[in-house]
Amino acid sequence: MKKGIRILVWIAGIVAVLLLIGAFLPGSATISRSTLIKTSTPVVYGVISDLTTYDAWMTWNQVDTAMKKEFGPVTKGKGAWYTWSSENWKVGKGKLEITDVVPDKSVTTDLVFGSSDEPTRAKWDLTDSAAGTKITWTLNADLGHNPLSRWFGLFFDKMMGPDFEKGLAQLKQKIESGELKLQEPKMTLEEINTPAFQALSILDTAAVMSEIGPVLQKAYGEMGQLIQQSQLQISGAPLAWYFTEGAPFVLEAAIPVNKAPATTTGRIKWKSIPAGKAVVVHYYGPYEETQLAYKKIQEWLKANNKKARGASYDVYMDDPMSKKSMYEVRTDIIQPVE
Repeated sequence: MKKGIRILVWIAGIVAVLLLIGAFLPGSATISRSTLIKTSTPVVYGVISDLTTYDAWMTWNQVDTAMKKEFGPVTKGKGAWYTWSSENWKVGKGKLEITDVVPDKSVTTDLVFGSSDEPTRAKWDLTDSAAGTKITWTLNADLGHNPLSRWFGLFFDKMMGPDFEKGLAQLKQKIESGELKLQEPKMTLEEINTPAFQALSILDTAAVMSEIGPVLQKAYGEMGQLIQQSQLQISGAPLAWYFTEGAPFVLEAAIPVNKAPATTTGRIKWKSIPAGKAVVVHYYGPYEETQLAYKKIQEWLKANNKKARGASYDVYMDDPMSKKSMYEVRTDIIQPVE
């Protein structure tokens, strides 16, 4: 009996010592791995800043092929995010968001696992060289004050390093083989005559690009309720005017309708748009790259000695949820001209 008690005391003492030592171990852990990809930095940056490519090379995204993902309103660049959920305990659920980018230089993401409020930060740094692009993938984990977590930190690199190496190897192979590449939006331009139309509209602002989607959805929802209550008919695709080129964005969301309502409510207004000449770019690609379409319009105006008449507007011809890729989603950018 006394021997058993002594053993328990010894075990308790060892645990106490380990916990005490753990309290003084580093409160964070870092993993870093690098590889050289034989291509230019814009190509590598274009892939790692696009969340839709992550399934092809991110090791943890391949553990459970039945994992469910939901993307935010933008999928590329700062503010892009997706959530995931899986019944596989090794995957669980969480959220990944691109929190900062330096074009052709770096991409920073925050990972939140489960119900945790503390993000784990990862960063990809790109360095150009004559041989290609050196990419360094670094992850910093805050281990908190838990001594057990701090002991775990000692083995962090050995446990997770192989996943980093496998991910970088897949990224390298798929970029160099051309399987993953910098995808370009498709655009065609034509002159058109726009018919007159009337629409309900809401003027609003978005502090950053990632807020534009939620702002538009809220506005369209409010107008949808009025359309239903007033028994109006939607006569065209939803659209939006943008009155500023950068953040904060001043925008006016609108839905074409067959007639004016008897009365409007809240911040909803009614407006009539006259017929006229215009130039349109049929744009297929992510919303965050529509500036390419605006640039194409400006080049056309200059080359054809034309003047813009009022603000241009975006017409959302496709529902992104109905397409496999944002590069299949059509947006018509229309600029009225004199």
